[in-house]
Amino acid sequence: MPMSKNKLFLLLGMICLEQGKSATLSLSKASTCGQSQVKAQPWNYLNGFSRIVGGSQVVKGSYPWQVSLKRRQKHICGGTIISPQWVITAAHCVANRNIASSLNVTAGKHDLSHKEPGEQTLTIESIIIHPQFSTKKPMDYDIALLKMAGTFHFGPSVGPMCLPEPGEQFKAGLICTTAGWGRLTENGILPQVLQEVNLPILTQEECVAALLTLNKPISGQTFLCTGFLDGGRDACQGDSGGSLMCRNKRGTWTLAGVTSWGSGCGRGWRNNVQKDDQGSPGIFTDLSKVLPWIRKHIHIGKRRKSSRAACREKDRVVRESEGELHFPESPYLYYDSKQLCVWTLLVPEDMHVLLSFSHLDAESCDHNYLSMHSLEDRLLGKFCGESLVSSVLVASNSLRLKFISDATDYAVGFNLTYKALKPNYLPDSGCSSLAVLFEEGLIQSLHYPEDYNDMANCNWVFQAPKHYLIKLSFQNLEIEESGDCTSDYVTVHRDVERKKEIARLCGFAAPAPVLSSSGVMLISFQSDENVTFRGFQATVSFIPETDLNISRSEAESMFLETWNVLP
Repeated sequence: MPMSKNKLFLLLGMICLEQGKSATLSLSKASTCGQSQVKAQPWNYLNGFSRIVGGSQVVKGSYPWQVSLKRRQKHICGGTIISPQWVITAAHCVANRNIASSLNVTAGKHDLSHKEPGEQTLTIESIIIHPQFSTKKPMDYDIALLKMAGTFHFGPSVGPMCLPEPGEQFKAGLICTTAGWGRLTENGILPQVLQEVNLPILTQEECVAALLTLNKPISGQTFLCTGFLDGGRDACQGDSGGSLMCRNKRGTWTLAGVTSWGSGCGRGWRNNVQKDDQGSPGIFTDLSKVLPWIRKHIHIGKRRKSSRAACREKDRVVRESEGELHFPESPYLYYDSKQLCVWTLLVPEDMHVLLSFSHLDAESCDHNYLSMHSLEDRLLGKFCGESLVSSVLVASNSLRLKFISDATDYAVGFNLTYKALKPNYLPDSGCSSLAVLFEEGLIQSLHYPEDYNDMANCNWVFQAPKHYLIKLSFQNLEIEESGDCTSDYVTVHRDVERKKEIARLCGFAAPAPVLSSSGVMLISFQSDENVTFRGFQATVSFIPETDLNISRSEAESMFLETWNVLP
């Protein structure tokens, strides 16, 4: 009996459906990244749009690679999973080396207000910041790799995003997506539920032209611009470190950029010349420009630690005005345990030394580290971990560097350049580098008395003469106030290793003077991505122990009783 048309169509439909299932199954087996359990719009849907109406809440599970980078359980930035042990984020989110131990990463998150089934939280083993990144604007090469202490277990709510293939480009005009828990409007509220917005990629010519309209025109090597001439759609504060997600020709979600910065949130730039509140495109770090660097470090992370190097120079004296120091000699060797390498830098008299690190990888500050000393062997600084330290400005024409490895761990050492500079210190010198100073002086937050920056990271080390103590006196303090001073704050330590905190300050009242019971004081100023204020200004002075007529231990006891600071 002949088959009816309806039955024939039904049979063909079932065959097509099974073929579709097979194709979907093959794709999921062939590609383990860039896959979402949530049904996406067809690929040609994205190509058909010329303008986006607005952002919206994300359907739960849409972006299993999205993570929340948290500090003491408070969301500060986004990030993207690219493998079970690696996450990509913005360098400016983790440029503050001192907060690494208080950071963790949560995957499988949708609503920040409560714990959700399937979410996973890991601590960070090491941070690798691109060597060409600087916190100075513009923030070019704003990208960092986070190696997890453990691995993410992939499933419906947690999975990796694809990296671009070598040479893969996403053309101007393509509509891509960014997501995050950042502010809904400039200086607006922070949402609890993950948000998304679709943005078009601009041509390089459009990007350059827009940035040239700013009061201080800027340019960069890794900028990927998105947005609309009249504004309205953008990423915002709290979205930093997240991803610009584009679907490639196969429909697979691919990491095209990392959320970096912008002038305002959602501002247009059509009329920049005519107004003060200038806008800019949304700036992402272009993954295609840093892909070799990413793959190199992930490869190193997987490398068998069999090629080891020993220190051949136990005490080398370096007298040139500028140069480079590195250990080991080959950049891809791992150093062995029980190493002691010493370099003594001597630059011309009346000159000071600037150190700039391009790489530092030492496993632990207890066993493997690079330390910096005066010629009298006073400890000036101690560096470890895989995160890059900022440049170090030393107000002396001499210093001694020691690279020490006394444990069984292995890592790949360090590389730095040094240069002799004429003394020229500003009160905010500690905001462009770690400033090690041996004279009394004035210090202040960057731009004071104007508002300080988001993600500020300022550090000063003062070393007093023998038999002197150090006093820090505030002329003004205007810093975002929080109950435990963990958002924006000034901390004071009486050691360079940050183990002995004696004060933690925030709020809007100048505190009583802070006294160090040792001849060393480390002062740090940190801020998060939220609201900013004027900051602070303070003077550092050296007080002879004899003037106080008390011993160092008595000074410490008196200080703790009088000003009730942290022991």
